[in-house]
Amino acid sequence: MQKLGLVLIIVSFLPWLAIAIILPFLPISVAQKALLVPALLVFAEVLFWLGALLVGKEVVQKYRRYLNFRYLRILFKRWKRKNRKRL
Repeated sequence: MQKLGLVLIIVSFLPWLAIAIILPFLPISVAQKALLVPALLVFAEVLFWLGALLVGKEVVQKYRRYLNFRYLRILFKRWKRKNRKRL
């Protein structure tokens, strides 16, 4: 069940990509695009939360830490220091 949950979480990012990359170039009217954007957003959220329910609280907290800006900043600083030493 955890693998299915992780797959759902990963697939939940595809509608966001579709909105940013594919939707602007579709040969449909602006009104149809305006209706499609919220539908895709709701679909993405539903997929994400279903996946989160399947993987469990511990796994979600672990991956949530990776998306924290403070943690990402620490990783970036470490990467920068590591690259300075190479030069």
